[in-house]
Amino acid sequence: MLTASIGFPQVRYRPTENGPWRPWQFTAVASARQSRNATAVEVQAWQAQLQELGAIVRRAPAVSQPVGFAAELWGSLDGYGTPAKGEPAASKIPLAGSLSFAAFPLIEFMRNGKLMNEDLKGGETETLQFVVNRIDRGMFRQSMPIEWGGEDAVGFTQPKSGELLAGTLMRIDDVFALISSRNSGRPLWVPLTLEEAMAPVLTQRRQNFESRRDNYAKQQREFVEWLTPQKRAERRAGWERTAAAMGADRGPAFLANMAKSDADVESITRAQLAPGGSEECSVQEAERDMREAEGVLTPPAAARAAPACYDKSARGLAARFRALAGAPPTCEPLVKTNWAFFDTTRPRSAPQILLLSHFGRCLTKESTSRGDALRGGCAINRQLVESMDWTAVRAWMDR
Repeated sequence: MLTASIGFPQVRYRPTENGPWRPWQFTAVASARQSRNATAVEVQAWQAQLQELGAIVRRAPAVSQPVGFAAELWGSLDGYGTPAKGEPAASKIPLAGSLSFAAFPLIEFMRNGKLMNEDLKGGETETLQFVVNRIDRGMFRQSMPIEWGGEDAVGFTQPKSGELLAGTLMRIDDVFALISSRNSGRPLWVPLTLEEAMAPVLTQRRQNFESRRDNYAKQQREFVEWLTPQKRAERRAGWERTAAAMGADRGPAFLANMAKSDADVESITRAQLAPGGSEECSVQEAERDMREAEGVLTPPAAARAAPACYDKSARGLAARFRALAGAPPTCEPLVKTNWAFFDTTRPRSAPQILLLSHFGRCLTKESTSRGDALRGGCAINRQLVESMDWTAVRAWMDR
């Protein structure tokens, strides 16, 4: 304990003292502006929108005058990745990004004999994000079928709804949403058809089969060439040159060892490439997997176009990927982002949906049991959300 008190500064919290609001910051890096195809005027308008939302946050009684913490707000413009199949170009959807809030507990400590504090800079805490105009699957996805590859994924299992937060925000898994009245009636996602759900599985399995088949054929061709008298002579000549350089004491043993190794390689490779060998079995296994995926899509076109679901507890591909109608409760609906949710007649900087992110962690039993004695992080985040004027937020979105 004595060593600890000498080696580390003692920290004192100041829960009853007034804290500052740190200066506003905004980030819109070049790559984000370019990927969003955003003009300078649109970026300025976007920052102005986030500052308006920030003003509503700052008026909330829980944070208007920080007590025991330093408050900070900063905004950003998010980038937009290369559109996948079915996704719109960046210029066809609104700008997106976030307003972040943080409450840093007021602390002071001694360093090199001087009293230090971090009121105006630094510190660590649990942040809160107000994400605007993000409806991509990354915001909602809780799980995906394990058969999907990351790049090939076209959707996600439908998020589950929960109780309203602050009487107005819809709970979607661990995200909380407020939708502009001008977008009401437009769903955030639409069903994924059985054909769409199986497309990445079939693509991956077909590629795997073709890769194994082609590699098997290549190995066979190379082995046939490896067995020719010419290639045998070339290998033997190489060994003999090396043996001669090693001298009479070690050369003969090296030559004998290489000849034995060559015979072993031939025996093992011949067994691997023979009919029924490991390589052919690997190709056959990949072909069975591909045929299994093709079999799921053998029903009539109407069935393939029906909404799909995924049952991770089922055995066999056809039981895991199936039509939603008539499926057991363990089969979770598969959906994809509904890009038609956005009203493209509005300015690109207009807020159409707000998602409260990183707040679910503030509602866990562990977080709430800590109480509000420590002024900062989740304790302040909860008070902020409860005391915010959400009617003003909706008016900001509907303007």
